[in-house]
Amino acid sequence: MSGAISVVGLINEHKREIASASKPESRPSLDFSRRIPELDGLRGVAIGMVLYYHLVTIALVIHPHVMLGYFQTTTRLFWSGVDLFFLLSGFLIGGILLDARDSPNYFKTFYFRRCCRILPIYFLFLGLVGIAYVFVYRPVGPSLDWVFAGKLPWYSYLSFAQNLWMTKSNTPGATILGSTWSLAVEEQFYLVLPLVIRFVRRSALPYVLITGLVIAPILRLSVGCLFPTNVWANYSLLPCRMDPLLLGALCAYYLRQPGVWSLLVRQRAALWIISLPLLAGMPILNIRWDTLKPVVACLLMTASCSWMAMFYAIVLLLALTDSRSLLSRVLRWPSLAALGAVAYSVYLFHSGVYGLCVWLFTKHEWLLASWKDLGVTLLAVAITIAFGKLSWRYFEKPIVRWGHTWQY
Repeated sequence: MSGAISVVGLINEHKREIASASKPESRPSLDFSRRIPELDGLRGVAIGMVLYYHLVTIALVIHPHVMLGYFQTTTRLFWSGVDLFFLLSGFLIGGILLDARDSPNYFKTFYFRRCCRILPIYFLFLGLVGIAYVFVYRPVGPSLDWVFAGKLPWYSYLSFAQNLWMTKSNTPGATILGSTWSLAVEEQFYLVLPLVIRFVRRSALPYVLITGLVIAPILRLSVGCLFPTNVWANYSLLPCRMDPLLLGALCAYYLRQPGVWSLLVRQRAALWIISLPLLAGMPILNIRWDTLKPVVACLLMTASCSWMAMFYAIVLLLALTDSRSLLSRVLRWPSLAALGAVAYSVYLFHSGVYGLCVWLFTKHEWLLASWKDLGVTLLAVAITIAFGKLSWRYFEKPIVRWGHTWQY
């Protein structure tokens, strides 16, 4: 009899294990004090999109009705990799500030840590660009104009005001420095968000963030209609691009509410359903803006930024609330997380490394028209990532660790 009881007990235990495995994940909430690998994976996706868009999508030479042309069309939205960076930045920085909201060292610790993370590699980058300008570009001349020409005032880069100068002159400046507009947007955001989170009543915070989310597309549309020929006005200014940053901060706020977390875990199917129409609408956003009338192009650009921000927010929530899903498992791939860890330096250096490689080996400008061009592009990517790994391990990471000796 005792043997029969043991067998029945084992069967019942096995049934309970199967039932618990089939239930949605029911952990109470995320542990925000630890590193979340899915976020590194999302950062790896973001930098991969940026690299592909800059070095492949823009550079591709295609002919109508050739398969390569259709392939290029499907990757035009990869420009929104920057918006994914913005969303992640809003989520991480907003979360840090929310957790330290009542700290007596709130501002001092936050800005010291941010300086340790952002400034050393950024100033190293500017220094190397200056050296390359003097010792490579000046002796070589016109064949490198496409990399170095069109400079903005040097002090605009030191003060993270280059996006303002880009808007004023309606130009990205030198290609090698063009990508830094997004850093200016983030740094300006870091001046505003800590004040909002510190001094706005916690219960009122979501209303303030949502107000900003509503204002951003209205500003994009207004600026685009008022200045239809100035493409940088609604593309690189913080008020026009703040919606993914604020949406990330809003996600950080709500994921820290136990009731909201439990609701999202239970309603993961609804999140997947919401993502489908967002995904289905993307082919419309793939239309080339330069083929449209200015007002229509402005409408499409406004919609695209908001659309992609919402899609990436859904992806973020799905990745964090269901660690067993295929999405989360992919984002935890070590190679993707490793790419995400070096995303900052890769983002800074990729245009310059690519430009110098193209000049050395092909003698032409931004172009992908042959197997040799493809090989040079892959070489530039490999050099950039290798440099990023070395920079992170021996330069950035020790400084970041030192910055974290300052406690909230």
